Amino acid sequence: MFFKRNLFLNFSFRAGLRIIGILKKFTLYDFGVTMKKYTVFAALILFSALPLSSQTNTTINLSDEIYRVLENAQLRGLCTVMPGTKPYTETRILKAVDEILLKSEKLSGQEIIFLTEFKEKHTREMKNSRKFAELRFASASQRLPLSIQLNFGQEVAASGGIYTQNRFDQWGFDWITTLDFAGDLGKNLSYKMTALFDITRMPLYELKDDYFIGYNWYDAGVEDYLDAKTSVEPERRTVKKMLNTSYLPYSYKKYWGGQMYLFSNLSASGLEGWAMTPGMSGNLFAEVGLSFFDDKFNILLGRTEHEWGAMDNGASLVFNSSAHAFAAFDLRAEIFPFVKFSSLSGILEYPNQDYINIEGLPKNEGKRNDAYFYQNGFSINMVELDLKYLHFDFGTSVVWPKRFELGYVLPLMNFVEYQNHIGDYDNLALFSSIKGRIPGLGSVWASIYLDEINGLNNDPLTSPRAMYAGQLGTKWAIPVLPFASISLRYTKVEPYCYTHQAINYTPWYNHYINTGYTNNGYSLGYYLDPNSDETALIFEMRPCSNINSVFKYQFIRHGADYGSQQVPGSSLYSELSPHNRDKLKKYFLHDGAYNWMHIISAEVGIDLKYKDTPVKLFTNAGLMYSYYTMIDGSVYAQRKAPGNNGNSGADKYTKFYIVDTDEYPAVFGAVLTLGIKVWKK
Repeated sequence: MFFKRNLFLNFSFRAGLRIIGILKKFTLYDFGVTMKKYTVFAALILFSALPLSSQTNTTINLSDEIYRVLENAQLRGLCTVMPGTKPYTETRILKAVDEILLKSEKLSGQEIIFLTEFKEKHTREMKNSRKFAELRFASASQRLPLSIQLNFGQEVAASGGIYTQNRFDQWGFDWITTLDFAGDLGKNLSYKMTALFDITRMPLYELKDDYFIGYNWYDAGVEDYLDAKTSVEPERRTVKKMLNTSYLPYSYKKYWGGQMYLFSNLSASGLEGWAMTPGMSGNLFAEVGLSFFDDKFNILLGRTEHEWGAMDNGASLVFNSSAHAFAAFDLRAEIFPFVKFSSLSGILEYPNQDYINIEGLPKNEGKRNDAYFYQNGFSINMVELDLKYLHFDFGTSVVWPKRFELGYVLPLMNFVEYQNHIGDYDNLALFSSIKGRIPGLGSVWASIYLDEINGLNNDPLTSPRAMYAGQLGTKWAIPVLPFASISLRYTKVEPYCYTHQAINYTPWYNHYINTGYTNNGYSLGYYLDPNSDETALIFEMRPCSNINSVFKYQFIRHGADYGSQQVPGSSLYSELSPHNRDKLKKYFLHDGAYNWMHIISAEVGIDLKYKDTPVKLFTNAGLMYSYYTMIDGSVYAQRKAPGNNGNSGADKYTKFYIVDTDEYPAVFGAVLTLGIKVWKK
């Protein structure tokens, strides 16, 4: 009986794939109801082979298009609400895909084809397979599935910008080779590892006049200067402002890890933090996943990218997909269908950005090295409540200097309360979101990230100790068009948000430690720098099953983090003074120079297959118009007076005006990115 059943399932599996392949040729030209019904029939035949598939309890990378599809499906009420902690396990995503396909009457033919092909791609038979870029070994046991799979991939991407200011013209490239090693060790345990090798060139343009981030706060004389008891200014700490004009602003995320070997110096002394000239480097991602109780309880241990508390893809204020990976222990539990709990603890990585902040590091014992000053752990937990029309989440996070601090690792511990027991040294935050849903139509949400709030007597609009980020947004499904949606969100990141007063001579370290909300030099939260806001309008659609498209408009304003009218608190490296800090005032757009950016971009990806070889072509084309506003120089000059602690003579009524100078130029630019992926899954 077992033999006959397996024979039938194998036949069904292959028959289903064959039927789907035939139907694809016709569905592209015929979107009618008849073809849609036949496609659904083929999909059902394919799903009859599911008992032959393995269980995969590791996650699917956040860059996969399936996350946009799932977000659209939730808007339309086609599947249950997914957890707010990404990435999802492969098993969890496949269950969601099954749930969506059961409502095939609400899907177009193109949507069914995409979901069916995703299912085919991620449903692996328990048998051996040998292809040019893929090697798989699997046991035939259904009780104890064992598998080992190797995948080889290539990716090449090049990008360049042309600007009205020729000095900004630059181009760069990445040539990436990956080797994936993954498999299952039974039904509940899975593993995966990705080794990455990158040959790259990504030059940066240095802007004039470095940015002041603060003094060596613990040195003698700093407090007297801030109190105007002396006119002798202490040593200033500064960082360089570097622009990657090969890509649109805030769009490039480096592939390599913390070190880069330049081809001009292939030795230990040639290690750099950025590929200003051609060089090579690598990266390593790994994960072990345990799943129990029908994927309702997950334990993940590994180095991978995350996104928590996002009301839309890439929108998180607390743990954004733009953040870089780090090793962490991740626990997720679905306590009830409407209550979920998540907890994560890991070790953050140092930035290796001496080329940017070497003058910003304090002179402790004659040492100036990123690894010396960035030695932090990170913990976060979150509770979610999901009802039909309402989502609510609440959580806490903490960046803490590496030490054995069991209280930050315990999943059920409230970090804010716990810090009261051990001393006020760590970088704590609270965050929350509320979302209202109209199933089948769309959603409206509000999110808040509270970095620091000093009492209720301080004006949150003017006090720099009101460090927070907030977001209002809405997203709606567009009927008729395949997996189409339109979203609008406004995000504000206040000055000094995601930064933190550095610690010095704590019980655990005898030197200066930076405890900002960063990993590998990038924010763990939203991708904007502090003292910024953004209005983003995004349209997403899959016109065909193998084509994805994203059209975006962004309006971004950011306090100048370089130059003669630089604004305090506009950089992740900024540090608010521990002395007289309540006297500093902030006036968005009115207290110095601000960069205004209008960005229009179109992103298109095309999935092809040439002789059973998966090929993906992708491109991003964009236009950017950037200019600056300033205030009167005599008003701004007051901030340099001893004891003024960075305050200018500005207030909320101070007039600002558009400028076009060599220091703060008006620039129009066009940026084009082209790339191809071969064999990469």
